Amino acid sequence: MRRIVVTGCGCITASGADVGATWEAVISGDSGIQPVSSWDATDWKYSLAGEIKNYQPRTLLSDRKLLKVISRQDVLGLNAVDQALEDSGILEYRDSLEDPTSFNDRTGVFVGSPGTKYRQQHDYLQSLAEAGGDISVFGSEAMDQVHPMWLLRTLPNNVLAYTGIGHGFKGANENVTAHGISGAQAIAEACRYLRAGAIDRAVVVGYDSVSEPEALVYYASMGLLSPRALRPFDRDRDGTILGEGAGAMVLEARDEAAKRGATIFGEVLGTSVSSEGGILSVSEDGAGLVQAIRTSLEDAGLQPDDIGMVTAHANGSKPSDASEAIAISEVFGASTVAVTGFKWSLGHTVAASGVIEGILTLSSLRERRVPGIASLENLAPDCSDLKVSAAEQPPRSALGLLVTRGFAGLNSCVVFSTDVN
Repeated sequence: MRRIVVTGCGCITASGADVGATWEAVISGDSGIQPVSSWDATDWKYSLAGEIKNYQPRTLLSDRKLLKVISRQDVLGLNAVDQALEDSGILEYRDSLEDPTSFNDRTGVFVGSPGTKYRQQHDYLQSLAEAGGDISVFGSEAMDQVHPMWLLRTLPNNVLAYTGIGHGFKGANENVTAHGISGAQAIAEACRYLRAGAIDRAVVVGYDSVSEPEALVYYASMGLLSPRALRPFDRDRDGTILGEGAGAMVLEARDEAAKRGATIFGEVLGTSVSSEGGILSVSEDGAGLVQAIRTSLEDAGLQPDDIGMVTAHANGSKPSDASEAIAISEVFGASTVAVTGFKWSLGHTVAASGVIEGILTLSSLRERRVPGIASLENLAPDCSDLKVSAAEQPPRSALGLLVTRGFAGLNSCVVFSTDVN
């Protein structure tokens, strides 16, 4: 099968406007989680979020006209794409070709999308209030009050569409909407097409903007949010904190990357997706995650002892952290492989998390530094088998496993390597 390499990365998070800034924040123990600033949450218990700092859409995208027909989350996704494309140099290479037709036809776009957001329904609230339950009045009022570009702004595949349209990429494409595993599954799908030879390269992006009033209220009502801090694997952990951001990678068949003399940042060796068949809660015994980890290792042709570090989902939820600890220790053995997570710094970026945290996993492997979880104070008894710390650890090899999880018992894993000889 064709080898698949990473030749470009880009991200924007609550902790940094690009990969370098985000990595420096994480390795320094800094968190971008702060009180919400985009709306007034002063008197609400769950007022923390990982929001983009000083959000100015005109500084994030050069196409001012496009800003009129896309949403905040779309802006973040397209900004990450622009960063990754610049990092990879594939546009410059394409422009040097006498005929770029085949290049465009064999360049795919794979997106981990959050779908639509509650805030996108706000345009209709005034019409609903004035209609008093009369559907005909609602229809009349909505026609006058709702922005005519509303539908275009809310399409769940905007980032996929505008990445393809803006850059002329016409290859295979997919828009994955699978909650927390969306980004990691988009990586898996891109790899499937690359291995099959259907395309030669792919732009993969995951993006989300979860820190909106309704989402925070609903997550809080399910007992999933913390009012204090995101403390993965800690004895006093009491929930997650939502965030926003985007990450993008350029994946290429190794032979194509070598042909253009590309800089290679890492390699994707294996992927997996599994479902526990639930609605919300994860399996307490971690069985679904065990399956996903083992499947990704099998796909990569590796054994557990080969893995040098694990980037855990580590969302601070009591049942999720506990079952994740069980799964990791079952596959790798107790306290044998360095474990970390990044949501304590970024917030839980849901659909974006797989790509963003995949990029940070590559940074960890390349730097041979597994960042500590700065918010960890006392390791919980139900997570005590993990080799996790507030302090930095070294990876035991150049291979890393990324874990992502989502509602409905979904699990997705990606195996990365920075030994690309």
